[in-house]
Amino acid sequence: MNWDDLRFFLVLAQEGTLSGAARRLRKEHTTVARRVEALEQAVGTKLFDRMPAGWRLTEDGQQLVPLAERVEVDALAFERMANSSEIARGVVRISVPPVAGRILFAPRLAALLAEHKGLEFELIGSAHLVNLARREADVAIRMVNPTEPGLVAQKLAELGVGLYGAHDYVATVPEENWELCGYDDTSYDLAKTEWARRSLGRNIVCRLRANDTASVQSFVAAGLGVAVLPRYLGDTDPRLTLVREDEKGESREPIWIVVHPDMRRSPRVRMVMNALIEAAREIAEEFQL
Repeated sequence: MNWDDLRFFLVLAQEGTLSGAARRLRKEHTTVARRVEALEQAVGTKLFDRMPAGWRLTEDGQQLVPLAERVEVDALAFERMANSSEIARGVVRISVPPVAGRILFAPRLAALLAEHKGLEFELIGSAHLVNLARREADVAIRMVNPTEPGLVAQKLAELGVGLYGAHDYVATVPEENWELCGYDDTSYDLAKTEWARRSLGRNIVCRLRANDTASVQSFVAAGLGVAVLPRYLGDTDPRLTLVREDEKGESREPIWIVVHPDMRRSPRVRMVMNALIEAAREIAEEFQL
């Protein structure tokens, strides 16, 4: 038996579809299917029913999930302990939101990579919260308060936000006719929409949503409405006008660095963490207002 096949089995059991498991594992869906089928052959039983809407665990598969989870926990603990004694070389998987990673953290990480030839970085630029306990990443930058037990988290900064619109849109469309470009993450969108309403003193129609900040920025720049954007993004975009400031700090966005305690002992992970912390310290003061 290939014990790594258990990881494919568990992720598919949790996701329920090949496409969902493939995205999470960052593999082709055919690879996921092949690895699970290999596990079925190794244990001599069918673990999933192939249904039109996805892969459903069989009764045997359901019984094996808790056992596979225990094996995974032990295997990951072994790997973290082994990695904690390594010198500062090897691959570090870093999860960071795409826009913040590109603008705020990429320069510092690039400098670190240039200085240490033994390091390799794998950047996971996604709004999806990776599971650090399952080694989906070694260290993560998050814009939300970490809630998982057993992780080490440190707040690095709080970023200010503002309400922005394209120059022509703000100049030619009466404020009472402005529309909002929002976000499709429910809790995040609700918070930003509520702040926009308070700032404008009225309800505002939202007919367009996107699941990433860069897309919202592009929609606003194209004159499709106004949007709540982080100051480091909106203030530096020459296409946009700041129409409302978050003067009271009601909608600030925290930046957290999160790591599993076992991985914190790894020299290469500590080096990356220090670089990310330094990058946060260098964020311009006006972007934190």
